[in-house]
Amino acid sequence: MITNQNNTLLRAFILFVGLLISYQAWSYGEPCFTVAVKAGEKTYQPEPKRIASLLPLALLPTEFELTLLERNGAWHIYETAESWFTADTCAPLQKVYNGKVYDFMPVLLNKQSGSSAVVIGSLIIKTYQEDDLHTMESTYGFKMLTQLPSPRMAIFDVKPTTSYDAVLEMLENDKDIEYAVPLFSEPRYRTR
Repeated sequence: MITNQNNTLLRAFILFVGLLISYQAWSYGEPCFTVAVKAGEKTYQPEPKRIASLLPLALLPTEFELTLLERNGAWHIYETAESWFTADTCAPLQKVYNGKVYDFMPVLLNKQSGSSAVVIGSLIIKTYQEDDLHTMESTYGFKMLTQLPSPRMAIFDVKPTTSYDAVLEMLENDKDIEYAVPLFSEPRYRTR
């Protein structure tokens, strides 16, 4: 009797661990997974079927089959029938329809607020040495947007790129960078 209970518990444990590992492996293959992890995976999660555009639904082709989910400042957040991004393309996306180009940005879900966070292609980068911060432009081609109060920190625009995930992974391997954290466009907190 005890052996059967032990076997049942062992099987349940192995199943649970297997499901946990398979979910993590599956998640890693999602677009913007690294962006979500670097921003705080307890707060953010990838939403591969969400996209953001500055254009209202009325100005987008119906063939895109978009559903408006919410507004976030100037951004319109849409849901797509299928993901337009792959694991390697967490970056601005252009769709061409009848010769016209439409621009879209990837989106994460802020699990705490329940709202969408538009991945805008800006990072806060902190280096170990002040001089290293000023080499980001020449080394990586990033554009410094704002020097922060710390002489070792600044906000950089990292566009154009094919993957913000790849940029963050590259920066993680740079021995001169203490950390790099993505910035998002999100709705402001509103008191009731």
